[in-house]
Amino acid sequence: MDNDIPVLSDAPVGLEQDELGFGRYVGPLVRVITDAATETPFTIGVYGPWGSGKSSLLRMVDQRLAEDHPGRTIRVHFNPWVHRGEPHLLLPLLHALQDTLEQDGRHRLREAAGRLGHVIAGLTSDTLLRKVSGGAVTLDRIGELSRQYAEQRGKVHSELRNLRRTLQEQADRAAADGARLVIFIDDLDRCQPHEIVDLLESVKLFLDLRHVVVILAVAKNVVDQGIAVKYREFGFDAARVVEIGDEYLDKIVQLPLTLMPIDPGSFLDRLPLPGALAAYRELLAGIVAPNPRRIKRVLNTCAVMSVVGGPPLRADIVIRLVVLRVQSPDLYDAIVARPRLAAALEDMYAGRLPLDRPDRLVERYGQAEAEPMAAAVRRFHRSQDYLGGVFGGTAFTEVKDELPGYLTMLGR
Repeated sequence: MDNDIPVLSDAPVGLEQDELGFGRYVGPLVRVITDAATETPFTIGVYGPWGSGKSSLLRMVDQRLAEDHPGRTIRVHFNPWVHRGEPHLLLPLLHALQDTLEQDGRHRLREAAGRLGHVIAGLTSDTLLRKVSGGAVTLDRIGELSRQYAEQRGKVHSELRNLRRTLQEQADRAAADGARLVIFIDDLDRCQPHEIVDLLESVKLFLDLRHVVVILAVAKNVVDQGIAVKYREFGFDAARVVEIGDEYLDKIVQLPLTLMPIDPGSFLDRLPLPGALAAYRELLAGIVAPNPRRIKRVLNTCAVMSVVGGPPLRADIVIRLVVLRVQSPDLYDAIVARPRLAAALEDMYAGRLPLDRPDRLVERYGQAEAEPMAAAVRRFHRSQDYLGGVFGGTAFTEVKDELPGYLTMLGR
């Protein structure tokens, strides 16, 4: 038994740990950002599903800018997910910009930071707009509060009108010193739909400025869902909502970059595999999704299970079950409920279990189980391409009586 457990972190990595081959994206993006011929405002959209490595790519671009172009960019980092639940994500974004300007090592924009801070203070004084509600006031104060509310709202609207001009002035000052503002926005797709749309609208309204480059890392399908939630109330049909989602990002993003799926085999070659898993590299490469986060989850679980005490477990069975739990949780739950379903699916893929022969199902599973088993097999057979690799052969059939023990060890 291998006592080493090389668990893998899912934290974003830099250029030195580029196991994803993302270096091929970094150079072109850095050239676009720093090239004087790139007309600004300019927004780059880095698209990819959760776990595809978007955060790592942003870190690599930031690292290359810091190393090769330290004086030509002022880099602002904003993670809206950290501020989820706040009424307006624009305010923490402005705070991130202010903090970066204050910390600029060349002290170029301290005054700009002060002016931006003044604008933020005006916006955050909007307490009455957020706190006044019908149940929180008495009748004798309605008149007074109405007047205060109107005055406060007028002040906030005035500050918002001034905000874009103030931001442009600061970007112009940076450009006069030979620098562009580069704003990295990551993890937006982890926010609530209304937060996604609100921040995108703020980016379009207030950061669409000369000498400013914005890099958005998003899962496009999640943004589309946010757009769908926003526009559902207008009664558009599903097809039109999809079009609106595409049009929405097209109006914001000038350079859309969709990350290519990784090659699981090549990625596995760059990762440390314990002995028990190394022997099944080809099986892993054939069934894991081309997604770095999911691959690492599978490997971490398998690595720990390979050294956990208890009944001896076949590594190839553990690998198959862990992959199912990570990539097809509905199918995994169905197998937990009916462990013999795994062997039945093997028979289906091998052509040994024809669904047009209900007598065979009754013979094998009994009258009570025949119909629910048939329904489960019909639902999952060939539902995803990788399942052919999971259920190819006779692995589950060979351990069908021990499968409940495997599932108990792995849990739901």
